Amino acid sequence: MVSMKEQHPLMLQNTMTGRKERFVPRDGNRVKIFTCGPSIYSLPHIGNYRSFLYEDILWRYLGYLGYRVERLINFTDIEDKAIRTAIREGKEPRQLTEQVAAKFFEDCGLLHIRLPDYIPRSSTSVNQSVRLIQILMK
Repeated sequence: MVSMKEQHPLMLQNTMTGRKERFVPRDGNRVKIFTCGPSIYSLPHIGNYRSFLYEDILWRYLGYLGYRVERLINFTDIEDKAIRTAIREGKEPRQLTEQVAAKFFEDCGLLHIRLPDYIPRSSTSVNQSVRLIQILMK
């Protein structure tokens, strides 16, 4: 019997080679997807939602093919633009970003965009980012 993966192979454009190539995971049947989430200092626009919709479709299709998919996106909730916007609106950055995050979740629900159960925030990983940058600089 031919598997779903063999009947309907996923072909993706390899930007390094410029060719369409069959998708083959590095780790057997396990696929990890990481994509940048929204910067939540202002409301996302339809172009942003297009990205999240595409990622959701890819996630669902990989699952349909029988892959075990782990997906992660993040919220960029602390950056210069978020701080400036919060100051301009007379809010704390967290107050601003919580409102935008709530609207993002609401909109994704209306658009039937499935999201991971856990979405980390950049503000919770600043120290890890600094350490990683220090390692890269060495």
